[in-house]
Amino acid sequence: MNKDRIKKLESMSREIISKLIFEEIDDSENIFWIITITDIVISSDLSYLDVWVSAFKNTEILAKTLATHNHWIQSKYNKAIGIRKLPKIRYRYDSKWEVGQKICEAINKVI
Repeated sequence: MNKDRIKKLESMSREIISKLIFEEIDDSENIFWIITITDIVISSDLSYLDVWVSAFKNTEILAKTLATHNHWIQSKYNKAIGIRKLPKIRYRYDSKWEVGQKICEAINKVI
């Protein structure tokens, strides 16, 4: 698939999936405080859609929790997207924020 079309599909997917996560994770279950989708990457053959997520609290179980809700999110995504080949959604935890935080703390200690 064309790179421009993949970028457009990634942008649409970010909007759709963020809304679906907000709808699916209710307040009683939201132990993460804020969930952020940091990146979405779709494979060139449209087999997989990797959703990179991060959160402020309970980061170790974030991807697993989203994976438990994936059946509902995947079905709603498939109905909303409107393409022939539908990618399988996978969740990945993005630890870049934590690494950046540790670097900032180390710099602050030196200063």
